[in-house]
Amino acid sequence: MYCLLYSMTMNHDTSSTFSCKRGTLAQTLWLLATALTTAGGLLLLALLKFRGYHPGLPWRILAVALPLGCGVAYIFRLIRDMARLDELQLRIHLEAAATASLGVFMASILYPIFQFAGFAGPLQPFYVTFLLAGLLLFGYFNANRRYR
Repeated sequence: MYCLLYSMTMNHDTSSTFSCKRGTLAQTLWLLATALTTAGGLLLLALLKFRGYHPGLPWRILAVALPLGCGVAYIFRLIRDMARLDELQLRIHLEAAATASLGVFMASILYPIFQFAGFAGPLQPFYVTFLLAGLLLFGYFNANRRYR
């Protein structure tokens, strides 16, 4: 998911087929910090639970607050970098975001019907993550193809 977000938020380059080049260093560092603190928090909590310890409140707060803070900083950097894009590249990114958010919205409305009809089991969080990533990629490549 983090690699997908990195590839979706790159600066405009007219010589490239996919109109992307390297993202800003600050954006890359915040994304890396988010990924590492998320993995570190999960590993810390899993290790403590595996050894039979119930993680105390400070450890749980730390495991949640660090990735959240890095993620918020990444979002602000992402918005700042998107403001510097030209109109065409910004339109491609916004269309991809609209495709992903509306697709997840529709899936969240329809999922209980599928579950009640017996076509789907309990909703797992990674289903939503993969659906969001897939729709984001689909929206990006579809908009990129249309506007080129």
